[in-house]
Amino acid sequence: MRDILDIKLLSQSFEASPDADLKLDNGKLIAEMYSRLENCISVLSDMRSRRSYIYYGAIAQQIGLSTEQAEIGSIWEDELLNRVNAEDLQKKYRLELQFFQLLNSIGPAERTNYQAITKLRIRNVEGKYMLIKHRLLYIGSSDDGSIRFALCLYNMIYDHPEYEVPQSVIINTSSGKTIDYNHNSFTDMLSAREKEVLRLIKHGRRSKEIADKLSLSINTVNRHRQNIFQKLNVTNAMEACKVAETTGLL
Repeated sequence: MRDILDIKLLSQSFEASPDADLKLDNGKLIAEMYSRLENCISVLSDMRSRRSYIYYGAIAQQIGLSTEQAEIGSIWEDELLNRVNAEDLQKKYRLELQFFQLLNSIGPAERTNYQAITKLRIRNVEGKYMLIKHRLLYIGSSDDGSIRFALCLYNMIYDHPEYEVPQSVIINTSSGKTIDYNHNSFTDMLSAREKEVLRLIKHGRRSKEIADKLSLSINTVNRHRQNIFQKLNVTNAMEACKVAETTGLL
């Protein structure tokens, strides 16, 4: 799952921008502000340079992490992620892939309206699991629309019966609407016919065979293929099937 995310995130074009350094500096300020205001761990990842900048709030001490600001040569904060329950980690990656697919279907100006939230079990200094709320926000794009800056926030979940955190959900903070992948909301990304075509592609059928099977013209099948590739933000059939499987579309 993470390998697919790497491909999707890091293979973007990232057109150069004259104010690229300013955007990075602004992103760092935002990340540091969150860590101080919420006592959370804040991770700013720059997809273009493949580097991350980590700011540690008080929660880091409970997990057993250093509280010194860090810069790492990766978009993944593995010192922290290695402490996450394996099942929760895969759930996180799956939601993040779906989140990336969603944001690629809308304009850059709308992207900051969305957050992906996951409840995670993370081992603390005593080796016991504690509950953490993870939020993912994309806070900046390149001039060509590539998603460049991601902000991950790790907050403690308060011990109060009325303070609930969803297992995995995408929230539109401007409308208050949510998308819960556990309830198959993402299945609407492809039409019923496109899913039929993709299932046949998965089973190795060629366009002519699919056309005969579904009583369609080859041109119609090829149009469905292109629509599938565009909606899933992929370039070939193998990648389309892999993304569809991991996001629950097939």
